[in-house]
Amino acid sequence: MPIAFRGALLAAIVSAAAFLAGCANPAPNYAASIDNVEAFKRTGAAPLKPGLIGVTQGMPGATALQLRANTMVTPVGAHYGDYIAAALRQELELARMFNPQSGVEISGTLLKNNIDAGGINTNEGQIEARFVVQANGQTRFDKVKRIEHQWESSFVGATAIPRAAANYPIMVQKLIGSLVADPDFVKAIKP
Repeated sequence: MPIAFRGALLAAIVSAAAFLAGCANPAPNYAASIDNVEAFKRTGAAPLKPGLIGVTQGMPGATALQLRANTMVTPVGAHYGDYIAAALRQELELARMFNPQSGVEISGTLLKNNIDAGGINTNEGQIEARFVVQANGQTRFDKVKRIEHQWESSFVGATAIPRAAANYPIMVQKLIGSLVADPDFVKAIKP
């Protein structure tokens, strides 16, 4: 067996093993939505304190999301609730509405976190979270928000996986957007 052929065969075996084993990659960093930032500004609320976003115990997608043979983990904290909390904080900071000493706190629990990269033409994802607003120890808002999001995909994993990963921050933007668009939430965060 020629040396060049053995080298090519070894490279093919290593590539196939890496593909089958998959990789763990971090989710893309969150990029704030200008629409969400402006919506927060329009609420007229005083600065807020983003609290913890926990995850439902045993929930699939709490710490890692499967994108075909790859695994996507959160780049922030220990689970995807931390990712959403960091995203909320970023939105509030850009709206100049972040105050860690505020008596009004937004917290919650991630209930569902799913992203699909297996489709041939389109893929979709869902996020569901319970958000709670407390002001000086009293609950003013307690509601579940759910979003679904679709994007164009591909049969080819090298195209489908990065597209799915790139759409996760967009899903989080939509989740926060659905929260700040809720009139009950806006009422709850006002002084």
